[in-house]
Amino acid sequence: MKLTDSEKRMRNGAEGRVIAEAMDYIIQFGEAFNAPRLVDISYCHYPAEMGIYYGDIEDLVRYAKRGAKVCVPTTTSTLCADLEKPSITGIPAKLARLQAEVEPAHRSMGILETYTCTPQLLGFVPPFGSYIASVESSAIIYFNSVLGARTNRGGLFTRFSAVTGKYPLMGYLLPENRYGTHLFKVMIPPERLRTYDAWCALGFIIGKIVGSEVPVVQLPMTKSQTPILPRSDFMIGLGAALATSGSVTLFHIPSVTPEARTVKEAFKNGNVPKNAYEIREKDLDDVYQQVNNIEPGADIDFVTLGCPHYNLAQIEYVARKLEGRRVRKDIRFWICTNRMTRKQAEYSGYVRTIESAGAKVVADTCPVESHMRQSTCREYGLAVPNVRNMVTDSVKMVRYVKDLIGCNTALADTDRCIQSALKGRYDSLQRRKGH
Repeated sequence: MKLTDSEKRMRNGAEGRVIAEAMDYIIQFGEAFNAPRLVDISYCHYPAEMGIYYGDIEDLVRYAKRGAKVCVPTTTSTLCADLEKPSITGIPAKLARLQAEVEPAHRSMGILETYTCTPQLLGFVPPFGSYIASVESSAIIYFNSVLGARTNRGGLFTRFSAVTGKYPLMGYLLPENRYGTHLFKVMIPPERLRTYDAWCALGFIIGKIVGSEVPVVQLPMTKSQTPILPRSDFMIGLGAALATSGSVTLFHIPSVTPEARTVKEAFKNGNVPKNAYEIREKDLDDVYQQVNNIEPGADIDFVTLGCPHYNLAQIEYVARKLEGRRVRKDIRFWICTNRMTRKQAEYSGYVRTIESAGAKVVADTCPVESHMRQSTCREYGLAVPNVRNMVTDSVKMVRYVKDLIGCNTALADTDRCIQSALKGRYDSLQRRKGH
């Protein structure tokens, strides 16, 4: 690998042992994938070390005490606890105290305590074409696809990129790896794509087919013969699902995402595949049949929204639907978000409305990352499974909680999730198109 003079000095210890070690790891990583050189990154989304993983917090604290400092703006991903209000999730106090040790460590390193899977909602919007390093599959795919920034799936190496500002030039940082590989024609009526869960289901279909490659998604036309334009939260849900059923890191939607204004432009040298996959309404219905194992009308004990974390408009919608109503007292109902959005929701009165209804606005975490994991419940003497029947509007949540929490699940639109929480059972109303 070709290194600049300053990179050689960093590796040789001119900026201290922590930087020298980090550079050595990054260089070895790049050489393993034949990267020709390193590039400067402008931003990093960092793995927020988790109390539910043995030794994770202790390793972070040791690293911070060695004097590690980040050199680019660095946000952090989710935790297993709501650090500001730990008791609202029912986390064991000992585990909450352990998780809280990340804050002073991150602060000493210069890391921003965002603790969210959607840092883009907080204004961390890397410029088009910029190099970044990120963890969290739903953030990565959004950065790559919707913003046109360039990142691979980060993992542990984001730590080393954060303190050096470097990453190997490889993978999705290279233009030749960012072209489409598969074409998907969405033949679903536009009115069926008016809810968040429908976009999640669409991503789930495509991700299973494409695996780790790059799908090009051609959306249906409206009555005026223009492509439908998805909302930003729909794009987040779509990307999260693509990265869940497959390991998609980048997708293109012609006329929507910035690197593919047309279908032809999405493919290398304009070579559009002759065979396209057609996604029809029945395919969407099949997803619900596949992931739902709770019968309509069955009792439930948990409803969760906000995977990935909800934005302010989504929280406002839930508050409006809950105003003057009451969640069944034996139901846990979480709306998950980042702590800054919760602050604004508190100011706007949405949190008060939601809490008055018996639901909770949870920050920093989500059920998948919480103490409700089966292994953690066993360690702390909690009931296993901690949840029996969960209803959610997120296919990512459905996919992971079945394994990690061990509960039954139902994917439903947001309105049906809210109705389920109010009734204490999976809302038995039949799915209505466009609802």
